[in-house]
Amino acid sequence: MGGAMVIQALQGSLFYQAFGVYAPFWMAEFGWSRTTISLINSLHRSESGLLGPVHGWIIQRFGPQRAILAGMALLGAGYVSLGFAQNFGSFMAAFMVMAIGSSLCGFMSLMTLVVNWFARLRARAMALVAFGMSIGGLLVTVVAWLMVTYGWRAVAIGSGALFLLLAFPLARVFVNDPESIGARPDGARPEAGETTTHDVTPGAVSARRVLRSPEFWLISIGHSSALAIVGAVSVHFVLFVGSALEMSVTAAAAMFTLIVVCQMVGQAAGGFLGDHFDKRWLAAGGMGMHSVAMLLLITAASTATVIAAAILHGLAWGLRGPLMSAIRADYFGRKAFAMVMGYSSLVIMVGAVLGPLVVGLLADLRGDYGLAFGVLAAIGLLGTLAFLVMPRVPSLGVRSP
Repeated sequence: MGGAMVIQALQGSLFYQAFGVYAPFWMAEFGWSRTTISLINSLHRSESGLLGPVHGWIIQRFGPQRAILAGMALLGAGYVSLGFAQNFGSFMAAFMVMAIGSSLCGFMSLMTLVVNWFARLRARAMALVAFGMSIGGLLVTVVAWLMVTYGWRAVAIGSGALFLLLAFPLARVFVNDPESIGARPDGARPEAGETTTHDVTPGAVSARRVLRSPEFWLISIGHSSALAIVGAVSVHFVLFVGSALEMSVTAAAAMFTLIVVCQMVGQAAGGFLGDHFDKRWLAAGGMGMHSVAMLLLITAASTATVIAAAILHGLAWGLRGPLMSAIRADYFGRKAFAMVMGYSSLVIMVGAVLGPLVVGLLADLRGDYGLAFGVLAAIGLLGTLAFLVMPRVPSLGVRSP
C-alpha cells in the first residue's frame, strides 16, 4: 500500500494536479487559448478511456505489477520529451505518451491491487491509497514555485527523470494478489489443508453480463459526472481564480491546495463510512455537494465565496472518490474488477473529456465562467440521481470474498 501511495503522490504533484499550473505557462509561451488547453486535457482523457479495455486485459494477462512498471517508464520518457517540445505536434506526441504511461501506472492498476488484497475494509484501503494523490496535490504550490523560478521545461524534464529513476524500485514492491504467495485477502492465511490458487480470470461474471446490468451503467454515469466536474475544476481553477480575483499563479495554486486538504478530510470520512454505510447514498451525497460548490462559484465575487466553494468541492471529491472502486467490487467481485473498470472507462471518458472542454469553450465565448459552472452543477445533479436509483442488492448476485 505504501508503494501505491507514493505513485499516487508522484502523479498528483507532477501530472494530474499540476496540469492547471502548467496551463498559464503554456498559454503564455505558445499563445494558446483556454479552449486549446482544455482540448489537450480532453485528448488525454480520451486516450485513457479508449485504452481502458486494453488496460484491463493487460492487467488480467500480465498482472498489475508489470503494467505499473511499463507505465512509469512511459510517463518518465514522455515528460522528458515534453520538456523539449517546440510546437503543438511535438507537444501532443509527448503528452500522449505521458497519458498512456499515467494510465498504466495509475488508478486501475493500483485499485486492482487493493481489490485483490482487501475485502472487509476495502473502502478504507482505497481511501488510504487515494491519500497519495492528495498528498501530491499539497505539493502543487511547490511545483508552481519551481516553474516560476526555473521554467516549466526544467520542471518537466526533472519530473521525467524522477519517474524513470523510481520505476523499477517501486514496481518491485507490488505482489499481484495474495494467492500468489499462499495467502488470502485481508492478510488471512489458509486453514490447514486448504490450498490457494493464482486466479486472475474474470470468472463468475462475463463481459456481456456486466454490460447488460443496470448497475454497471448507473455507476459509470455517476462516476463520469463526477469526473466532468473534478476534471474541469482541476484544469480551470487556477485560471479562474487568477482572473476573477486577480491573483498570481503561485497564489492561485496555493488556494487550490485548500481543495486538496479538504479532499483528504473527505477521503478519511469516505473510507470509514464506506465500510459501514450504504455506498450509494454516500456517493449521491458527494455529488450533491459538488453541485452546490459549482453554484457558489457562479456568484463568486469574493475570496470568501471561492474559499467556501473550494472547501465543499474538496470534501465532496474526497468523500466520493474511494467509493467508486469499492462499489464496483461489491457488485461484480474482485476477479472481474479489472475487466469492469476497463469497460467503465469508455463511459467515464465522456465526462472526463467533455467537462474541461465544455468549460473552456464557454469561458472563451462568454469571457467568464458563470454559465460553465452552471452546466457543471447540472451534471452533478445527474450523477446524484444515478446513484440514488441504483438497486440495493446487486442483481448479478456476485460479491467478492
